[in-house]
Amino acid sequence: MSDTLALEAHLSTPPAEVHEALTSPAALQVWLAEHAEVSLPDKQYTFWGKYTPQGSKAAQELLAVSDDSLSFSWTLDNEETTVTYSLVPSPTGTVLRVEQTNLPTLEELMNPPGRRDGRHSMHTFWGLALANLAEYLDGRPQTPKADFSPDRSPEIRVSLTVAAPASEVFASLIDPAAIKKWFGWEATVEPRVGGKIAVGVDGKIFEFEPNKKLVYGDDEGSVVHWELEGSEGRTHLTFVQSGYTDDELDSAAQHEAGWLGGLAELKRMHELGPAWTPLTTELPDEA
Repeated sequence: MSDTLALEAHLSTPPAEVHEALTSPAALQVWLAEHAEVSLPDKQYTFWGKYTPQGSKAAQELLAVSDDSLSFSWTLDNEETTVTYSLVPSPTGTVLRVEQTNLPTLEELMNPPGRRDGRHSMHTFWGLALANLAEYLDGRPQTPKADFSPDRSPEIRVSLTVAAPASEVFASLIDPAAIKKWFGWEATVEPRVGGKIAVGVDGKIFEFEPNKKLVYGDDEGSVVHWELEGSEGRTHLTFVQSGYTDDELDSAAQHEAGWLGGLAELKRMHELGPAWTPLTTELPDEA
């Protein structure tokens, strides 16, 4: 059995600009991939490199293209999937729908057999990619991309700057309602050393310094570090997750994409203020 992933992203620019960002090699190399080659008349639409799951070489083939849609095949885990972009004008810009077929079922996602950096990574990969597409179209800084290369570090390490005070950013790391907004999952936080926490990792808090540091981990060796340094109303945020072994690089890549997608929304939530709404919505599988 397999599932189809369907996401909708609400973008602030008209369909023609979104279409250009989806089909320009220069644009794709900003928001999507390390390398891209596109020639629509020649039915070429490929991208690859360290930011692409199983991206040691191009694995896509253009299937169809029009002014409001594009579809291509993408071979992952030696299986063919099909990705379709559909663009619909909206009062505020464009609704971009992304669908990908032949992906793992929910049961398989929770207990993945084999590698996790291919078909199993698409839910986290597209969340981050669409966030960076929105930032590209809005002229905002890109969120770092996940490293899917086979020689990546077993550690997840991300640094970025949020245009908000450290007190506000820290509050959004320990308030379950705020975490649900930017992370997309229900969270549990007892904000004290020794308190229970479930944010990406289920465990307990080891270090707790308001507005400066939050460290927690589980019994299996996974440790999450958040460090904040505030200056002039901005926050330099460093996120680190350790505990992956050299045999778990595919899992580290998959989770890195998920964390980065969440961090992109965390940044947008603080910087867009009342205008912020979650960028993407996952739609139910209609199959």
